[in-house]
Amino acid sequence: MEQPPLEVFGTWQHAYEEDANGIAVYRPAGNSFASFQDREEIEIRQDGTFSRLVPRRSEAPAIIKGEWEQTKDQVIHVSYESPGLAPQQLEIIESKPDLLRVRKV
Repeated sequence: MEQPPLEVFGTWQHAYEEDANGIAVYRPAGNSFASFQDREEIEIRQDGTFSRLVPRRSEAPAIIKGEWEQTKDQVIHVSYESPGLAPQQLEIIESKPDLLRVRKV
């Protein structure tokens, strides 16, 4: 199986204030965001697993598990274990150790 660049793998927090032009920006988890508990996290692992941590106001965060596979150059297809959740395609725009930029396609 083809794999994205190594910098893509890890746990990332959504830096929504940096989003622009349909591109979502993520920073490494543990970054010093003021309100980190209100941020979505994604984890992309080399073994093909994927998870999203979605914050909820009055409850513990929801953890949504799934799998990914690379379908095209710089595009990964994510399918979720939870019934009713539509698969996603994420185009990797840029990846560095301190930055992940993706666009939903």
